[in-house]
Amino acid sequence: MSTAETKKAEHIVDYLLYVWQMEDLVRALQFDAGAIRGVVGTSSEADLMWLMQLAQDLQNQNLMSAGHVDHAQETLTEMALLHDLLLGPMEDQKYVQLYESAQPHLDVMLKKSGNQPSMEHPVTSMMVGLYGWLVLRMRKETLSVETEASMVALREMANGLARGHIRVYQGR
Repeated sequence: MSTAETKKAEHIVDYLLYVWQMEDLVRALQFDAGAIRGVVGTSSEADLMWLMQLAQDLQNQNLMSAGHVDHAQETLTEMALLHDLLLGPMEDQKYVQLYESAQPHLDVMLKKSGNQPSMEHPVTSMMVGLYGWLVLRMRKETLSVETEASMVALREMANGLARGHIRVYQGR
């Protein structure tokens, strides 16, 4: 089983962040199969095959410089639908609280990016925020106290969504 498959089964948000990160990695390696093999090494044939397929999908879908592969977009849509389900028909009070705690932070992020809160689904905003935070941390950049506080709220929302995903889609 590849790292991606394991992440997808265990934490859907981590999976999507991983896919986005690997898309950026493949682009940085300029779709070079040898370079991709060099990054993966001999540790996992499943990871190598998954990453090579991702590279092929990016090329086939004409996403060499930006954008996300179809299965990543479908996962994001699935997560948005789950979010709506947890807030609405399922009335998951724990998730509602996590979302309500994160919502002001999501609104601030959107306003800083020039978008209005109603223009983007909250799950998309959460994912973009978490991915940006991940990239900044990988670059070892210093983050403000406010940004770190916002990321705590977004991570808690993400964890709640991942728990809901396991419950709804995997029956656990």
